[in-house]
Amino acid sequence: MVQGCGNKCVKYFFWIINLLFFILGAVVVGLSIWMLVDKNSLATVASTVKVDLSQVLNQVNIQQLNTFLYVAIAIGGALLILGFFGCCGSCCESICAISVYFILVLILFVVEIVAIVLYFVNKTKLQQGFVTIWRDELVSKYTTQQQIHQVLDQIQSSLQCCGAAGCSDYVQYGAFPTSCQCATIQQPGCATLLWTAFENNLIYVAFVGIIILFVEILAMIFSCIIIGAVREKRAQA
Repeated sequence: MVQGCGNKCVKYFFWIINLLFFILGAVVVGLSIWMLVDKNSLATVASTVKVDLSQVLNQVNIQQLNTFLYVAIAIGGALLILGFFGCCGSCCESICAISVYFILVLILFVVEIVAIVLYFVNKTKLQQGFVTIWRDELVSKYTTQQQIHQVLDQIQSSLQCCGAAGCSDYVQYGAFPTSCQCATIQQPGCATLLWTAFENNLIYVAFVGIIILFVEILAMIFSCIIIGAVREKRAQA
């Protein structure tokens, strides 16, 4: 066992945090796999907690749901792996396991920093790409796919927007949707409106991101402290 009260506190705190990561990852992976295997899982959960999700379930695109679940499995798997190496490294005082943990957290940290930099460098291109995807994947299929038709009508009515960048997106299709008010006013595009709302609330996203980066820095510092304490203990043995 590592020596010194401070080192022991760091070790146990490090173990508890990574145990929570491991449990959270296991829950996310387990629920996601269950929802992939059992297509009625959402309805089962809704009936258990007595919540009516019938309208939502009718509008859910299975392919989009599966994509979301695969992403959730990847995130949960990453938490599982981090938690495993963190718990094993701190419990068994394994320099190898903690070193792997440090490298994985460092990779995540670098990827997040790069993603932040790329966002601010390519912000305009990202906005244009979001608008283009909305136009190509939703607006263009408004008249041919009933599910997209219903979802867009709901979004356009509730947000008082139209198309991806405005009413002009529907001109080539010959008529404006009844959920738009293009005959009386010039409405903003839904993709543009949502992107603007995202940027207006970017402070909250930044706050969460800073917390995540701070936790990762602490994790790397604690892993270095534990590695140093283990090496010092072995040198004295």
